[in-house]
Order: sequence, then structure tokens, then C-alpha cells
Amino acid sequence: MKRGRGRPKGSGVRSGLPQLRNSERGAFKRCQFLWHLTFQKELRPITAAPALRFGTLVHAALAKYYKVGRERGPRPHVTFERLYNKELKEQTRYGFRDEDGTWEEAGELGVLMLENYLEHYGTDDEWEVLATEQPFRVTVYHPDSYDPNHPPEAQATAKPWFEMVGIVDGVWRHRPTRKVWIPDHKTTSGIGGTTQHPEVPKWLLMDDQAGTYWSFGVLGLIAQGILKKDVKISGMLFNFLRKAKPDERPYKIVNKQKLHLNKDGTISKRQPPPYFYRQPIYRDEYDRQMSMQRTLDDFAAIEAARKGAPILKSPGMFTCPMCPVRDVCELHETGSDWESMLQMTTKQWDPYADHEIREGR
Repeated sequence: MKRGRGRPKGSGVRSGLPQLRNSERGAFKRCQFLWHLTFQKELRPITAAPALRFGTLVHAALAKYYKVGRERGPRPHVTFERLYNKELKEQTRYGFRDEDGTWEEAGELGVLMLENYLEHYGTDDEWEVLATEQPFRVTVYHPDSYDPNHPPEAQATAKPWFEMVGIVDGVWRHRPTRKVWIPDHKTTSGIGGTTQHPEVPKWLLMDDQAGTYWSFGVLGLIAQGILKKDVKISGMLFNFLRKAKPDERPYKIVNKQKLHLNKDGTISKRQPPPYFYRQPIYRDEYDRQMSMQRTLDDFAAIEAARKGAPILKSPGMFTCPMCPVRDVCELHETGSDWESMLQMTTKQWDPYADHEIREGR
């Protein structure tokens, strides 16, 4: 396929070293054909998927709110509304369907959702913010070239292999306990990890993105002097926000819980699912090392594909329905003119530009 647009094809290289970010790892493991178009050909859909656009705006609003220190910044719903209106100058409106099938416009939904978040958590005064939306860049050395028990810079044989890059949502210290956590904000259509869904933390424990924050992200923050070298981090704090408008029915507080009422003033048997939930996941050094090793294994597989290993597809009910290049892939599969479709529906991008890493973490 002729590229014909933008700069020459790259491979995530800065300062002579390949780079790796979590979205590339995820794309490669989801489907190598998707990875090939997105990160090797460096093409992406002209309009980003609604969930990604919405999540990016929510992240930006929370980053402004959770500024470093104990004081809070601008109210998140105000920031969200400003950023959403700015985005509409270049992109179309979009929205989501709630659990009842009602269509909700993203701008209104985001404002109401974050107003509800502010009412639920208030100023979060039990948390001190040590870092927020902090970029990191960590040199990873080839495992065959150095002794992991000694710092690579002290070894003449240490061979830089690639750079792991990304952005940590934040680092928070819980003031009552003095424990330090890494929050990970997640917008979702449904809240998991509650007592009703005890199985969800099992996948959170092995989440690649969180594992990178916990491992390479912490190393990057230490190198920048943001965290002390001997910092003890308790684990990840998944901060779930459900994409739903707040229930407008009257309510009363019972045992610190908001319970909505029927028209006659009695407590309704139909209460809304949780709007917000924070799930702590404790991590230790062993699973930290496992996460880092998985990153090295992923990069080795990606490097092999870049050097000519066969590009494989992963068709299935869990990979194809929401794939951003599904139509192109279907044409490719049937021997039709998939390149023309690719040309019409995608645009050039640099997946390792700073703003792309910030918006697409």
C-alpha cells in the first residue's frame, strides 16, 4: 500500500530507541492487523471512537481538579464543558445509551456525571495529591545484556533496548493512613469490582496499563525526583465513573447512603446501580516484576513483527465488533479494494507524539 500522506513511516523511535506505549501493546495483542495499520502504517480513523473521546475529556477535567497538593482545582464539570465545546469546533456531537436504552448526548452527560461526582466525593480532603497526569519515559535494557541485580548504568555491557513511555493519572497519599496509591480513572458503562461482582478485581490485578503505572511509571517518577527512591506504594486505586445521569428522584440519607424515594415518601425498592466506585488493588514486588517481564515479552513480539514476522488476525466476537478498522479488514478478507476504504476513512498520525500519548493513554 502506498502511504502518500504525511511524513515517512516510523516505528515509535525517539533519540535512536524504539518506544512502546500501552495502547500499542493492547492493539498488538487484540489483533496484529489492527496494530499493523495503526502503529506500523501509522493510520487511524478520521474521527476517534466516542468512548475514547469522552474518556479523554473526563481525564483532562479530573487532572485539573486533582492538582498537586491538598487544595482542589476548577470544578471538573466546568472544565469538561469547556473542553467539549472546544472539541465540537472540529468534530461532531456524539453520545451513549444508558442502561434503559435512552440516548444521552455526551456534553450534557459529562457535565451531569461530573457534577454528581463532585457531590459524591466533595473535595476529597482525605487525599493529598503528589503528582497528576505525569508523563514518564524509562529506558529498558535488553535482558541478555546486563545483570538485573545491578544498575544498568554501572555495567559496560548494558544495551538500551527501548523506551517505555506513558502518563500516570496521579499519585495520591491517603492522609489518615499515610499510604500512597496510584489512581487510575476509568469511565465505564457499568461499575464492576463491587460486592455484587467480586470476580472483577481478578482482571484488575493483571491489567497491563495499571501494571505499567505501577512498575515503569514509578521508576520514571523517581528518576524525575517526583517520588523518593524509597517510596512505598500500596497499589492501584481504580476510580470508576459510570456513564449515567444521576437519578432525579427525591432521596434521603440512611447510614451515609443515598436512598431514593417513591412518590409516597417510602424508600424505593429500585435503587440505581453505583455511579462511582473506588477499587483498591494491592500490589507487591513479585507481581511488579511479572508485569515488567510481560512488557519485555510484548516488545519482543512487536519487534519480531516489525522485522517481518507474519501479521496475524484475531477474528472473534470479542475483537471484531468494536474494532475501528473492521470495515477495512472485511474488505481485505474478501480480496476487495480495502486500500481505497483505508484511504477514505483514516488519516496519518504520530502515535508517539507527546499529545497523542497524553490523549490516548
